[in-house]
Amino acid sequence: MLEVGAGTGSITDALLSLGLPANRLFVIERDPSLVAHLHKRFPNIRVRCGDAEHAGAILCEEGISQVQTLISSLPVRNLNGDDRIAIVGGMMKALATDGQLIQFTYTANCPFPTERLGLHAERVGRVWMNIPPAVVWKFTRPATLLSTLRCPPRSERPA
Repeated sequence: MLEVGAGTGSITDALLSLGLPANRLFVIERDPSLVAHLHKRFPNIRVRCGDAEHAGAILCEEGISQVQTLISSLPVRNLNGDDRIAIVGGMMKALATDGQLIQFTYTANCPFPTERLGLHAERVGRVWMNIPPAVVWKFTRPATLLSTLRCPPRSERPA
């Protein structure tokens, strides 16, 4: 399982509390100070400093081809359209073809242009304890669009 945008680790903690083994969780966080905090708070999980846009390449560098589930708390609604598309594309490259992207957002509207991205979206819940309450979305690839994604050659990976 991959978590992007872990912040201080609230969802990370919840995943571990639900029984996810620490060795099955990989975290990508962009802010170096939050990466240091996550290393200290969760010494048994793998945490890398990086951008979700490069999630697939980061996993490949770690010897992980793809994950079945990616959890994101990134504030994607605050990004411009091109950045949002790039980040979603990078996250989808990290997923197995039949994988799922779980996105927490703070608006009732779908956070991604699913038709443009060729994704199926499903609102799967709310987290009422958040202020404002979070909406939980699940994104998958429709069966007609499934294709095998591979780690790119090292020469094509971002630095």
